[in-house]
Amino acid sequence: MRKTLGIVLNTLAIIGLVLCALRYVETLWPLLLLNSMQTHVGVAIALAMLASFLICRSRLSLLLLIAALGLAGHGVLMKREFAIEATAADEALGPSLRIVSFNMLGDNMEGATAIADMVMASEADVVVILEGEPLFMQMQRLAAVYPFRIGCGEHTPTCDLLMFSKHPLRDISVGDLSDLRKDRVMSARIAVPGGTFRMVAAHLSKPFFDNYHMKELAHLTAFMRNTTEPVILAGDFNSGTIAPDMQRMLRVLRLRTVPREPATWPVQLADTGLGVAIDHIYSRPPLVPLSVKRLDRDYGSNHDGLVAEFAFRAP
Repeated sequence: MRKTLGIVLNTLAIIGLVLCALRYVETLWPLLLLNSMQTHVGVAIALAMLASFLICRSRLSLLLLIAALGLAGHGVLMKREFAIEATAADEALGPSLRIVSFNMLGDNMEGATAIADMVMASEADVVVILEGEPLFMQMQRLAAVYPFRIGCGEHTPTCDLLMFSKHPLRDISVGDLSDLRKDRVMSARIAVPGGTFRMVAAHLSKPFFDNYHMKELAHLTAFMRNTTEPVILAGDFNSGTIAPDMQRMLRVLRLRTVPREPATWPVQLADTGLGVAIDHIYSRPPLVPLSVKRLDRDYGSNHDGLVAEFAFRAP
């Protein structure tokens, strides 16, 4: 019985390791979600192989344990490639800019009032709301604090993706990332006391819709490629930073994030260390993130929102 159990565990581990390792050969859209969870999967396989080794003392279990730990470790190292840490000089400058990004869930009618209250009390310079249709009846209230907006009748008839700002929005662009849904990317130039930057908001499709996720990231890259000014990109990417198509986009656009991104999905696992960061707020120097944190609660959404503070790094 022990031998049979060990064989089953080892076989499942080999399948899992092979599927994860395929990313080093080719980017396959059915595996993009698995790619985002490489560290999670590696740790899970390692624990299973530890149990298998204790049960049947198999050398193969030990080898698979080492391979799983290597896979998990490389997942951590890949995140470091896109991390930027604030220096003491950045910290001394203090925050020049606050950004909130939150996928509130498109049918979250009950949470709309509380979310509008949170937005108005957030003291953010710019707020990005995704699946924002439930906020339609809150627009007048929000306009008292955020007089400048894209979405819900301003530059686009749709209310899926919304950008609220305390500062005037200049050079506005709105576009589609694919034929699945309209108006899933928008950008504007914004001047704040610390400097001027380009704010971009995006909402990517889930990675299991054929190869749409890869195509949409390619379109997002093309949308932003000629942006030479400081930039912040925020939104729901439905994918982790270490997914191959995400890495490609971040390298081309030279975007960075905090060393440890907070998990945002699913909300039930956010505080356990088992959640995944699929919502992001990226930036390009001289904009440097001082912090990126989750909002205080989920407000009825299946995502946790993010609040980030940035400094303009001195030349």
